[in-house]
Amino acid sequence: MKMIGFALFGLSLFFISCDTPKYIYEESHLYTLERPWTFDDTLIYRFEIKDTNRYYNLLLEVDHDKNYAFENLYVKFETLFPDTKVTTDVVSISLADAYGAWYSDCRGKTCTFYLTMQEQVIFAKPGAYQITLLPWMRSDTIKDIYRVAFRVEKDDKR
Repeated sequence: MKMIGFALFGLSLFFISCDTPKYIYEESHLYTLERPWTFDDTLIYRFEIKDTNRYYNLLLEVDHDKNYAFENLYVKFETLFPDTKVTTDVVSISLADAYGAWYSDCRGKTCTFYLTMQEQVIFAKPGAYQITLLPWMRSDTIKDIYRVAFRVEKDDKR
């Protein structure tokens, strides 16, 4: 009986190890009604790239209330490269269509919006990268945003 238990344990470890996470970096910032996301709250995501011979995907997730007042979210992205070069881009993330239907996956009062920021990115240089994300709305306080998560994922294609 002990051999069967040991074999099942070993088999379960094998299956768990076969499905390793593809994320090399993942971080979330959380907000509440009492502590909403504000213009002064800069989100900084730092990650290390070692393998410059593979593709990566840059992913963003935003949790928001079903009563979020806008159909989009304006954000400013700044990318700091290992050679200290900085690029800046302001992006409008469309969370809903013109009729107010959410593009997000909604459950209960909370919706999760999934955005592939860039797909199959090749990082030219190994080293430390930094993505800085700032809210770029007309209001200084962004109500009804509960979580902003950023991930760097290994792509299978290279």
